Amino acid sequence: MKEVFERFIKTTDIPIGEEYYIRGYDTTLTTTYHDSRNPAHAEKKKNSDIGRKYFVGLYKKTGDKETNLLMLELNGIDQSLLIHAEVSFIPFWSWLRSGEIKQVLHTIPESYSILTGWREKSSVGKHDIEDFIKSCIKPRKRPSFQLGKTLPLEGKMDEYELNGYLEEVWGGLSEFRNLLLQEIEIGQKAMTALQQLSVVRDIEETRLLGRTYSVEISSVENYKSQGKRQAFQINDGDQMITKGHIDFLDYHDKNSPYQTIVVKAAGGNQIFTNAREILGYGSKEWWIKKLFATQKMDNQEIKTLAMDLLEEHGIKVDDHSYCVGTYDNESQTFEEGAHQVKKNFIDSALLFAHARQAVELPTVNEESEIVSEESENDTESLDPNFRFTEIYEMIDNSQFTFSKSIVRDLHLNLTALDDKHFVVLSGISGTGKTQLCRLYANAVYGLEYESDNPYFSIIPVRPDWTDASSLFGYYSSFEKRYVKTEFLNVILNALKEREKPHFILLDEMNLARVEYYLSDYLSAVESRKEIPLHQDDHVTDVPQKLLIPPNVYILGTINVDETTHSISDKVLDRAFVMTLSDVDFTSFWERVDRDMKEAMNQEFHLLQELHTTLARHELHFGYRTMGEMLQKLYANHQLGFDDAMDSSEALDGVIAEKVLTKIRGDERISDMLQELSDWLSRKLEGSSVSLNHVKRMQGELEYYGATQFWR
Repeated sequence: MKEVFERFIKTTDIPIGEEYYIRGYDTTLTTTYHDSRNPAHAEKKKNSDIGRKYFVGLYKKTGDKETNLLMLELNGIDQSLLIHAEVSFIPFWSWLRSGEIKQVLHTIPESYSILTGWREKSSVGKHDIEDFIKSCIKPRKRPSFQLGKTLPLEGKMDEYELNGYLEEVWGGLSEFRNLLLQEIEIGQKAMTALQQLSVVRDIEETRLLGRTYSVEISSVENYKSQGKRQAFQINDGDQMITKGHIDFLDYHDKNSPYQTIVVKAAGGNQIFTNAREILGYGSKEWWIKKLFATQKMDNQEIKTLAMDLLEEHGIKVDDHSYCVGTYDNESQTFEEGAHQVKKNFIDSALLFAHARQAVELPTVNEESEIVSEESENDTESLDPNFRFTEIYEMIDNSQFTFSKSIVRDLHLNLTALDDKHFVVLSGISGTGKTQLCRLYANAVYGLEYESDNPYFSIIPVRPDWTDASSLFGYYSSFEKRYVKTEFLNVILNALKEREKPHFILLDEMNLARVEYYLSDYLSAVESRKEIPLHQDDHVTDVPQKLLIPPNVYILGTINVDETTHSISDKVLDRAFVMTLSDVDFTSFWERVDRDMKEAMNQEFHLLQELHTTLARHELHFGYRTMGEMLQKLYANHQLGFDDAMDSSEALDGVIAEKVLTKIRGDERISDMLQELSDWLSRKLEGSSVSLNHVKRMQGELEYYGATQFWR
């Protein structure tokens, strides 16, 4: 079939090479065929869909984007032969947004099918396609479309007849193909502009409100399949003020089919703009509209303040918009230079965050400490989504490392029961128990880890919690009012917004006896009965009895040491208990910033060896400890040759400070101490502080029968 297809393409005068190429399914299909004849694999392959299709297609490469122009597909699942162009969802979404969709659909011959789906294809009529595209946007369904002819896969067909069908579809889609390639080319031009901004990293400082701040911009990393992400951090001396990131996207999966730049700072999206705004003829200024929609502040006042701040800092503004730069379409460069335009983006985002009090940037005359405040909720409505595939994709694309099995287990534990959602996470410190809970809750609402989620609350448990009033509050006879807690506020909000899941994380929940403070909640969820709160008719903001709604999700983290309490069977019977002790430092290392990787490669692999030694004795460390050790080692490296410690001395120091401090035990750790002593002797040159500690602990163990790091 591939040879037949290639002979046809030669008649189209398409120059096959780097830009245009033919790709098929031959190798995979051949492997599957041979596996099906192998008795060891035959039974497994018998009911699989793998190998029940074949395709060969003509593609065009534009930048890093591949576009299918013509495809010949033999579908053994529904017994059909398809000759079509396969087009992703994004161009159709773009044409719908720009109002060009009717013009595009007009170029598709009436006799051609518009199909969607992989295993079971469904047909979409021309008159239905606009509604179909709209129905896919909000739930983030991104199906591809196949446009062309569908024939039954039966009987015989000679090459001449097949060529006739190929020629008919190739010619029939010529006008559509031109519009598609124009759309791809426009997108490529917009991405070219964004790429100029993404490579800029030499912005070392910025001056805002009369005060100078240092700026650290990380290298660009891949972000999902949509584009690139680049982190940045703003410091006042040695103190971090805020951090954020800039996304350079081919499209925004939730809000836009266009090439987009998103600047997030202080926990919220401060800038969201379409790069196609600057395309056209000659020079075009990049004007961006700005709206604020906080829930507790006067948004008009915030906008007025923000625009005044931008103007004071040399950025052009009008009543509703601001200009970050000018793009010359002839040379495809920014007239002010990409450095200045990127700085304008970062400065604008920081001033917006300051205006809405998400971060405080003091003026040069202010002597008060810089404090971070919680950002107001973003304007857009948050819609929950419990589809595991999308939740896992967001978590997998975060800066943290969690296996699919762990995320799936948490997902099932939280959602398997309709009216009871209670999960306890245990494990060694630093394995990311709290981060996983936050990641999951934010992923349900389509939020990044750093985003402020109004439906997720972290409540640290205190050792003095002895009854239910720690969670549900109490009536104060002295103050003549009901004293509410954060936990109670979440429950009351959950009763108002029944369609929204509300997540509560009880952090280090066994610092107090769980059955003491959580028993009323557990009984109420189990029995579906109300919890009595008070009997005062004058209290109007808190009901006298409280019913726990099923949209409340309780997560708890526990550590097991001498400062904590064991969990009673009453609690364990009502919870799913997960243990997070395994760590995957290989995946962790893949997500580390490229600059740190290059500088700390040797130190990381030594620490990984140390972890393996400790893991055999269940005394290993987690992601937090590894990350903090690498951060200190990297900071030492950045001091420069004259001031930095020797790399071996620095490594010795962090091992003593972050790893050995947790070692304690009896004769059962004797072998581990010996392995540790041997490893330190081999890996650390010269006098080693860590080795001296281990030798001391070995001596104490032999003499006393027990030892610990602390004397």
